[in-house]
Amino acid sequence: MCALWSRDADDAKRRQQVILDLLEDIRDQRAKIKLEFDEGVTSIKDLTATLLEYDASGMTVEVSSLKNTTHAFDGAHLSCFFRVRDREARGREQYLTFDTSVRTVEQRPSGSVHFILAFPQNLKSAQLRRSVRVKVDGRKVPELTLWPDFSGWQDMSKLTALLGPEQLAAREFKVDNFSANGLRLLVDSVLIHAVMPEPVKGTRYAVHFEAVAEPGAQPASFWVQAVLRNVFRDPQTGETALGFEFVAEGSMDEKHGLVWRPLRFDEVSGLGKFVFKWNLDLYREKGMGS
Repeated sequence: MCALWSRDADDAKRRQQVILDLLEDIRDQRAKIKLEFDEGVTSIKDLTATLLEYDASGMTVEVSSLKNTTHAFDGAHLSCFFRVRDREARGREQYLTFDTSVRTVEQRPSGSVHFILAFPQNLKSAQLRRSVRVKVDGRKVPELTLWPDFSGWQDMSKLTALLGPEQLAAREFKVDNFSANGLRLLVDSVLIHAVMPEPVKGTRYAVHFEAVAEPGAQPASFWVQAVLRNVFRDPQTGETALGFEFVAEGSMDEKHGLVWRPLRFDEVSGLGKFVFKWNLDLYREKGMGS
């Protein structure tokens, strides 16, 4: 029993040292840390931080996008995503994530907001997170509309959608799968010939959709700019599969209307947690998880 305890203690020390080394890389490389909180903590989708100091008891990050402190973050659980250069493989970058929680929030005399976070207990590859592609249906994505690419203020009543709620309800197209950086649509061949007779790879589109984490939850709304990457016509099913990659995310600005900004960490802000929740639900439905 003593030998087993000693081995477990050694493993814990090794894990702790790996994370300490990683935190050193984050600090020295001044890598941006993307903060994603559990649902209901904040409506801000794009929170990033800079690591200031750390030790085995915890770490302090500066959240430059916040101007004031709020107790809404106290005790909240969050995931931290970041990219660092590999120490051993020159030119290689690692995309990683760990989970932690907010111990306290402080506003410094300079006005900057600091989060004091618990020392992370896990470390995972974020690359796997982004690449997870999961089957979805109308319960998870109840609404999706696709237009030719646009930005700014538009008269939406005059802007003709290529695919929209009416066709989705009539099952003329469906959302087949989602990842944090792309989606796949299956479109009835009659409809595709009417709205997109010759799909051209590389064409950009504006997409708005709603995502639901679980039954009864309020849907979250997303604007994405998507590039058509793959087209596959299946004569047996009478459907055409369209594969899209997300290249930008949008928000409505009071002055400028729809504004696109490049993706950070190669994924749409806040979408990854929906994808992972859907993936977990899928495994549970199949009886493959607890």
